[in-house]
Amino acid sequence: ILGEVYQPGTYTVSSLSSLTNAIFSSGGIRTSGSLRNIQLKRNGEIITTYDFYDLLLRGDISKDIRIEPGDVIFVPAVGKTVGIAGEVNRPAIYELKDPETINDLIFYSGGLLPNAQSSSAELESISATEDSYLLKNINLNSNEKNSLLNNDDTLYIYPVLNTINNAVLVSGYAQRPGFYAWNDSLKLSDILGSSEKSLPMTDQSYVLIKREGERRGDFISFQVD
Repeated sequence: ILGEVYQPGTYTVSSLSSLTNAIFSSGGIRTSGSLRNIQLKRNGEIITTYDFYDLLLRGDISKDIRIEPGDVIFVPAVGKTVGIAGEVNRPAIYELKDPETINDLIFYSGGLLPNAQSSSAELESISATEDSYLLKNINLNSNEKNSLLNNDDTLYIYPVLNTINNAVLVSGYAQRPGFYAWNDSLKLSDILGSSEKSLPMTDQSYVLIKREGERRGDFISFQVD
């Protein structure tokens, strides 16, 4: 076992051992080693390349072939690495193969969390012409999710904004303070009900409405019938 493993060398293993069993015997792959392009050589020829992501992320062992005496397992240096951070299940740095895309990266990260803002992700890349980073807005609901990535790119997935649209907020001395869904026909009585349904000791002579939006700052006061 050669290359980017913790303990390279010659190993005696069981006749039933597979490629991954031999790699575990060597202490595993170093952080500088490739998980996507592990080579099994026999009689000087590469007979297969193994993708560890098949095992780690898909649970697929169909390509984990049995090794034979004299085989050489070579782990090359890591290839293209891309980071993903924010509202995903497994934020981390992943190794991608061409032509894998942003969509593949999200799959490897376990998918988006329910509160992820998929319409406005941010891709950070190193500029090819300047010694600086470039930021690009990515809409993951469009074909942009099929875009290719470059080495050292980082994709940031942000949470949705903590705001509520088309709602009315009731606060103060009320039976049911909180947010209510707004529509064109909504009346104050639909929210507060009649005066008979008010809490005891409610001052029904003064109710204040504060306007937001285009008429921000407007106040209306009135009496509850």
